[in-house]
Amino acid sequence: MNNKIAAIICGVISALYLPSAFATENGSDSFALGAEGMMAGALPPAGVYLLSYYQNYHASEFQNGPDQFHVDVNAVVPRLVWMTDRKIMDGQLGFYAAQPLVDLRLKVNGMADSDQGLGDLILGGMLGWHQGNHHWIAALETVLATGKYDTPSTTHPVEANLGKNYHTIRPILAYSYANAAGLDLSTKLSYSWNTRNHATDYQSGQYIAGDYSLGYRINPKIKVAVEGYAFKQTTDDKVNGNDIGFKGQAFAIGPGIQYADKNWSIEAKFLKETEVEYRPEGHTSWLKLIWAF
Repeated sequence: MNNKIAAIICGVISALYLPSAFATENGSDSFALGAEGMMAGALPPAGVYLLSYYQNYHASEFQNGPDQFHVDVNAVVPRLVWMTDRKIMDGQLGFYAAQPLVDLRLKVNGMADSDQGLGDLILGGMLGWHQGNHHWIAALETVLATGKYDTPSTTHPVEANLGKNYHTIRPILAYSYANAAGLDLSTKLSYSWNTRNHATDYQSGQYIAGDYSLGYRINPKIKVAVEGYAFKQTTDDKVNGNDIGFKGQAFAIGPGIQYADKNWSIEAKFLKETEVEYRPEGHTSWLKLIWAF
């Protein structure tokens, strides 16, 4: 695997998301839980890159929520990345944008809804550093309320909304250690602040979230890993300015594998959720395709 594709695989910081399903409002969030893993803390060389992600999320339980619940989400997320030659504080400057394309199917207590279309737009800037086997990224991103949103009503209480109808700002830190023996230890951490949903007067609480990966290169083209994510809400949700509790949390773990050859790579993982509170509990699969031009 050449150095260029290795650096790209190392992980441009991702911000994909699970669209609204029904904690944060409706137990959903805009962080890309599980999207990044192996070499999440390294950035590619200067240039323009297009990455493609596919996510499937399925849950048939909502912890501390509705008794009857089912959600299926399929999302394809093209992601444009521009790495510049400019240095700030000795870190390489880059920018990115991601636009999810979402198919969402939702059932709650015998009522159902579904929708397809564009989710919320994600924009961000980042700096990357490298020192031997160590790689770091610092980023600041925002999730804009551009996706379709319909306010739930008494006649249509279940809405399969593709957008959140509120904005999010999120600082991100990522780190990777990779040595010549094939070890890959990576993590990505973030903290999210959400604005108020003016349609419902609901403000989702702040939360910390992150991905982790412990991988090993078994030959020049294949890496295997144990990967997953963690989510913990740190402040209560609010309605009309009053705290209502609902602090969500989740932990996920599962296997991952990556194949890379010359100027392309493909990575797949399957993650099962556990220790869930005030959120859907299910499993998610990710497929990431990278092509270096």
